[in-house]
This record gives sequence, structure tokens and C-alpha cells, in this order.
Amino acid sequence: MSVFKRHTMTYPTFGTLQYGSGYWEGMVELEPFGGSFQVIVRATRDGPSDAQIAAMSRVIADAVAIRKVATKEMVDVHEESELLPDDLGSDADGIWRHLHPSQVEVADESYYEDGRIAVLIIFESTQHGDFAPAIETADGSFVEVLSGT
Repeated sequence: MSVFKRHTMTYPTFGTLQYGSGYWEGMVELEPFGGSFQVIVRATRDGPSDAQIAAMSRVIADAVAIRKVATKEMVDVHEESELLPDDLGSDADGIWRHLHPSQVEVADESYYEDGRIAVLIIFESTQHGDFAPAIETADGSFVEVLSGT
């Protein structure tokens, strides 16, 4: 049996990442969204690109604003999926109580045709185990909320 030691690198934005096969993984903190997320960065063995680091840095820096702009769409996605929490009432921001941090995926430059970097913030829903809504950002700017069903 062979022992495989995974290649690791540390970045201010991502912390310590371990290389898999075509991706890097670790943990990243996004406190406005409830805490720590597993992070997957689609990159070569050389590590995340400057564009990926810049996109993730912007998501971290603008997380409060991203959450604010995503709130209505997150409520809408829950409603469209018939998973709107009963206790939500008129407090749209309360939707975040029903979501747990799951994963952040940082795509490479091929995700969009124009080379922008997609960062997807994925959640686990307390309403249904198979419901995993996500916030899509491009180069760190909010794009939309995806239903994840």
C-alpha cells in the first residue's frame, strides 16, 4: 500500500489548500453567511490563478453586500420550490436562518466564455435535504440565486 502525500499551499484568501486532481480544497470563512464553507478551487497543480484569488477576495470583502442583494432572490427560490419556511413572515432576512454553509466552488476561466471567474456559494437547506440553493457571483459581483434542486 502506497502512502500519497497531498500537495498543499497557503494563500491569504483561501488559507491552506490541498491539491486533488484538477482542484484544490480547504475551508474558507464567510461569516455573513453563517461561518465556514468547504472550498473547492478548480485549478492546476500550480495553484489558484490570480483571477481566482481576486474573485474570491472580492466575495469575502463584499459578503455583507452580496447577502443583502441576494436575500429577495433567495426567498423567491424557496417560494418557487415550495420550501418557504412557515416562520419567515415579512422578515425576508430570516431566510438565512434556514440555510447552513456547505461549499464554495471557485471555477476556472473557462466557466464563462469571457473568462470571468464564477464563485458559487452553496448552502444546505433545513427545509429539505436535497435542496441546495446557491449564490452565483462573477468576478466577485452578484449574478443570481440558483435553486439547486
